[in-house]
Amino acid sequence: MSPDIDQGPQPSPEPEEMQLCTSCAAPNEPAAHFCVKCGAPLSSYAATGPFESLFAEGHVYRQAAEHPRNLIVLLGIWMIFGMMALACTVILLITRDMGFSVETVFAVFLLVISVLILWKTTRNYRARKQERQESND
Repeated sequence: MSPDIDQGPQPSPEPEEMQLCTSCAAPNEPAAHFCVKCGAPLSSYAATGPFESLFAEGHVYRQAAEHPRNLIVLLGIWMIFGMMALACTVILLITRDMGFSVETVFAVFLLVISVLILWKTTRNYRARKQERQESND
């Protein structure tokens, strides 16, 4: 016969600690390299791993396009994507007599992407600037 041992109430398991994102304060798993909400890099591996560094750099461009804080950020985006739009326009002018070609399709695709990023960044900058002016009044 086995004795009945009163185990008593079992202690509840402690909740697992979560790592907070420094960009958006969203909780993440402790082993996560990127934030599940905003995609910001959370660990040094995210910035130094060969494939992961691509995602970390992408986060910088996303933050610059979605939340441009200064005029210099807006000008930087215009320098990068404005040059790309200009190059695509030149390619389209050069290849306009060729008709439908791979170069034309590629140039149109990049031109559309460049113009959309420029429009989105400028719109977000102006909206943010207007919000700051309204909050100061």
